[in-house]
Amino acid sequence: MTSLKRGFSLVEIMIALAVCAVALVAFLNVFAKNNDHALGSRNRSVAILLAQSLMDDIETHTYGAPEPQRWTQNEEKPVSVWVSGREQQMLFHKTVAYENGSFVGQGAGESDLVTVTITWREGFGDDQTTGDDNKELEVRVPVWR
Repeated sequence: MTSLKRGFSLVEIMIALAVCAVALVAFLNVFAKNNDHALGSRNRSVAILLAQSLMDDIETHTYGAPEPQRWTQNEEKPVSVWVSGREQQMLFHKTVAYENGSFVGQGAGESDLVTVTITWREGFGDDQTTGDDNKELEVRVPVWR
């Protein structure tokens, strides 16, 4: 005598729900990581644009002339972006350093090495403008008379 039962047992339903929950968590984790990568890419793009702007300034600077005031200011003007209808401020810091200073008239020499460093805090929302910078982009440019 065989008994045919239709449907699922409680154990089978619990196992199926557990598998679905694990799959959902993994799926949501993919979206969270994608958001992190998009944020990092956006910030790196802005840092590269700032560095490129400084490189253009360096290219047009007369060798031996004093450095422009913009190069001595540590903080760049905050960059505003709108994300999901909400404004976010991105704050970048910069330093411009010289190997021997002859490029800006602070030493003797026919060549110098200019180092441009852009730093920023990578986080979410207001966390991008508070705390210490945790990302850095450094570019070195040889210059000569």
